[in-house]
Amino acid sequence: MDDERRVSTRYQVKVEVGMQTESNFYTGLTQDVSGGGIFVATHQLRSVGERIRVLLTLPGQSETFEIITEVRWVRDVTITRGVDDPGMGLRFLQMTPRAKQAVAAFLTQRESLFFDED
Repeated sequence: MDDERRVSTRYQVKVEVGMQTESNFYTGLTQDVSGGGIFVATHQLRSVGERIRVLLTLPGQSETFEIITEVRWVRDVTITRGVDDPGMGLRFLQMTPRAKQAVAAFLTQRESLFFDED
């Protein structure tokens, strides 16, 4: 996904997340979070457009939030040749007002990620 298409500022955070599809449950590690979605580093890549139920517990909080996401893009290890971790960009589709508030409050305490344009 191009930076120009991003709607929300991204914040670096490493949090283990549980992910569930209709047939599988697996875990991954977030690398960044925004108000609109997350990047999850994982070798268990799913197809673009697939919906995934994510279980997210933010650092410093005890409550686990269930969020319905959609795979927007994937980064395959064969494409990146080991330069970046493989994983998926997930867009938040459905989350409770409490989850939205928790994510927004968490992000206000973080430093945003800035990337140099090539």
